Amino acid sequence: MTNLSPIAGQRSSGTAPDLRDTGKQQAGSSNSQQDQQQQQPSVKLLSPSLAKILYKRTLKSLASLPLAIGELFLLAGLSAIGTIIEQNKSVQFYQDAYPSGANKVLGFLTYHWIFALQWDHIYTAPYFLGLMALLGASLAACTSTRQLPMVRVARRWRFAQTPERIYNQGSAEVLPDADVKDLGRLLSQKGYQVFRQGPSLYAFKGLAGRLGPIGVHASMLAIMAGVAIGGLGGFKGSVMVPEGGDFVVAQALAPNSPAGSLPAGAKQVLHVNSFNVDYRPDGSVQQFKSDLSVFDLEGREKQKKTISVNQPIRFDGVTAYQTDWSIAAVTLHAQGSPLQPQGDQPFNLPMASLEGQPGVSGQAWATYIPAERPPADGSKPRGASIFARDFQTVVIYDTQGKFVGVRRPGSGLAIQVEGMSLVIDDLVGSTGLELKVDPGVPYVYAGFAGLMITTLVSYLSHSQIWALQEEGLLHIGGRTNRATLAFAGELSNVLDQVPDQGSGRQSSSTEHQCSNGVQAATAAPLYTAADSKLVQQAKPGAGANRNPDYVPNDTAGNMNGSSIGFASVDDETQN
Repeated sequence: MTNLSPIAGQRSSGTAPDLRDTGKQQAGSSNSQQDQQQQQPSVKLLSPSLAKILYKRTLKSLASLPLAIGELFLLAGLSAIGTIIEQNKSVQFYQDAYPSGANKVLGFLTYHWIFALQWDHIYTAPYFLGLMALLGASLAACTSTRQLPMVRVARRWRFAQTPERIYNQGSAEVLPDADVKDLGRLLSQKGYQVFRQGPSLYAFKGLAGRLGPIGVHASMLAIMAGVAIGGLGGFKGSVMVPEGGDFVVAQALAPNSPAGSLPAGAKQVLHVNSFNVDYRPDGSVQQFKSDLSVFDLEGREKQKKTISVNQPIRFDGVTAYQTDWSIAAVTLHAQGSPLQPQGDQPFNLPMASLEGQPGVSGQAWATYIPAERPPADGSKPRGASIFARDFQTVVIYDTQGKFVGVRRPGSGLAIQVEGMSLVIDDLVGSTGLELKVDPGVPYVYAGFAGLMITTLVSYLSHSQIWALQEEGLLHIGGRTNRATLAFAGELSNVLDQVPDQGSGRQSSSTEHQCSNGVQAATAAPLYTAADSKLVQQAKPGAGANRNPDYVPNDTAGNMNGSSIGFASVDDETQN
């Protein structure tokens, strides 16, 4: 039979063609080459795929812990910037808040930098989304190359067939005249799942601890997916609506990206029934409340709710938050003014915001009511200015700007100014609503819930115990992936409870006896001193007097500390 020839590092079966002859034939005519190729068997080079090599190297690089930590720090830093700098505001807002003149924020930050670095919408910036995708790839690579192999190894076990395999575990003991059934019963009481086959026993608990890290990674991926979905497919908007006003929700929404799709709630009408402000005894604002109703386009009310800060209303994929307020108008009687309707009916006079105007600090609103019709020469008519900072009081000034008096809305008290008699009935408020459509919220909530649960599950110890009953002795060994001292104590406690007919537990001492008091004959000592200078037989019943210098005798194989007969996580991940 023809010898097998290695091709590209692998062996092929059958007759191997002579590659040198093939090279010589290629120098001939084209017809001769075709004839030769038809007569010769085809040669298939079994070389590793370049794409597969690149794939494995990429996975290894992505699974790097330093890389993942660096990605997390970058995301945390960018998120901090997005928290400090207001997001998705108008251009005028950033120009006012971050001027480019001598009043630069922190001496360098201007609106030019904010727009250039996309810090006005950092959470939807391409580099932020790309960094999240890179972190997601790192988590997926770590899960596939490290966590999943660990789970496969943890689930793959075999019964121990020889004592030497048991001695390779982290903790090992020998009990004389003990029954493997009693050990299984005690382990079951400790929460272990026990399997027994003849004289062999295998028990484990805490396998969920191996699955915990995978759940942590999956939860983080769900959170990042939710952020990406919300950033690309979401909508945002803000609106100031006076009491009694309404609007179509879609008119106030703007997409975060072209990939967004409006939900059913965008076709609804939001009506403001009333707006109220609750005050503390000292006069400071305690809470803003808006009573809202949701109507369909046919005018049917679908939902009604009074919202406040941190108590939004949600309908068909849209969430409306209470974020701001304003004074829209003043309701009054103005006898002597040309604006007063007939029949002495109250009327609304719109008020304008003075915030940001020279000489005005904080929020303030004002309006002007004329005491006469505009003069023919175009000059300003006589009248009174009404000024308010909140819904509790108004201040009135005459044409020259002199202070006239203060009135509380609804008091019914008249005030005389410029020949007019003014009675302030009410201040009409406007509610500031922020509208948000975020299809990624369910993924974020589910991810955080899963993260809390799987983080706790990750702390469970995966403990395994093997036992073999042979020639009157019960060999027990076990290992765990964490809390080794607690596991050793638990195993020792279980073995102390195993009933036997002899003196106790086999351990490090100087003599081995059977239960009938006759010294056992052994071909080789059961334990060997670690320093290889003293070889002696172990004595049952040593219990707490075990000598840690004693290790199992190397009589049946190479006892070098590797797990004989058991797959290791390191071997699995390296392959």
